[in-house]
Formats: sequence, C-alpha cells, structure tokens
Amino acid sequence: MNLLPAVLFNHEILDPEISVFCARDPEFAESEQRFHEAAQQIQELVGLDQYDTFEKIFTRYLYRTADLYYLYGLGLRQEILQALGHAGSF
Repeated sequence: MNLLPAVLFNHEILDPEISVFCARDPEFAESEQRFHEAAQQIQELVGLDQYDTFEKIFTRYLYRTADLYYLYGLGLRQEILQALGHAGSF
C-alpha cells in the first residue's frame, strides 16, 4: 500500500510549515493582505453566511488544484528520471 499521498496531503502537519515558508515571501504577504481586504469588502456586500459558503468552496477548489499540480509535477519528474535511467543503460 502506497502511503505517500497520505503523507503529502496531510494538511494538519504541512499547513503550519507552509505558512511559515510563505510568510517569508514579501509578494505573498502583500497578496495575502490585498486578498483579505477584498474579502472583507465582499463579505460586507453579500453577508457573512453567503461569503463563508463561497470561501469554503473556493478554498477546497484551490487546495485540490494545488494538489493536482504537485502530482502532475511529480509525474513529470518521474518520467524525466526514468528517461535518464534508460538513457544511461544504452
């Protein structure tokens, strides 16, 4: 049984580490601040309940998209390593 996906996507372990990593990036910090300002404005327009529903759905979508991009990248790296391994045996 392959436990790698379970480890890779255990957000309880990774989220705090990723937050610290992201906080070191000035562009991320600025983007995060601008997002929260815009989110507050939208929440005031549509109400807390509707905004909360939207944010939960959107966050789940973004997490899944990031997960799939990561898996795609792992697949590309695996293909490259396999190609290099086969090239060395010729």
